[in-house]
Amino acid sequence: IARYAPTQNARVLDLGAGMGGFAVAMQRAGYSITAFDYNFAYCEIARTRARRYNLNLAALVGAGEALPFANNAFEIVTCWDVLEHVQEPKHLLSEIARVLDEKGIAFITVINRFALVDPHYHLRFVNYLPRPLGEKYIALRQRTKTSPLRDKQKLSEMHYYTYDGFAKFAAACGFEILDLNQSKSRFQKYPRALGDALYYAWRAWGMGTYRLVLQKIKGAP
Repeated sequence: IARYAPTQNARVLDLGAGMGGFAVAMQRAGYSITAFDYNFAYCEIARTRARRYNLNLAALVGAGEALPFANNAFEIVTCWDVLEHVQEPKHLLSEIARVLDEKGIAFITVINRFALVDPHYHLRFVNYLPRPLGEKYIALRQRTKTSPLRDKQKLSEMHYYTYDGFAKFAAACGFEILDLNQSKSRFQKYPRALGDALYYAWRAWGMGTYRLVLQKIKGAP
């Protein structure tokens, strides 16, 4: 993982920056970073947080499917807890590919379609059910989200993927993926063949969130 750490002069886009915790920490460490989020209030909070440290953080409001940046504008894009919420995941990945330079990378999280415990509703087994039944189960357990915030969604409105399914989807958008979870897996203590088999089973049928690096496929448009 350390080999993907940004150099001090790297141009970084924090896509889905939320309230700016990561962006401000990076700026305090001397990195050039732009925060970008769909939620206007979050961007205001991020800028306020930066001002506490006498920093002027660029925090822009907009949708990830239409980034207001030039081609090849960044060397690194971070996109955590965003993909499942956007309207058009394909447009999001295409935009990330567009704004990354040729050797750029993106760090992204992707929710497992068969997560044992759903990361948003914190219920076991709900993702093993068809979505209509899953939402009835969520209502039965009184976990339905009733907040008026515009970024709250039903389970059926979010985008979850199997690992292999996302790998194919990313490839269609010009990316190959690397699994960052595997090197930190609790199964690494076993002999390699057994450890890998256990890890792949857990990744398919239990893991909540994939932590991935996206790298541009050479020759991809």
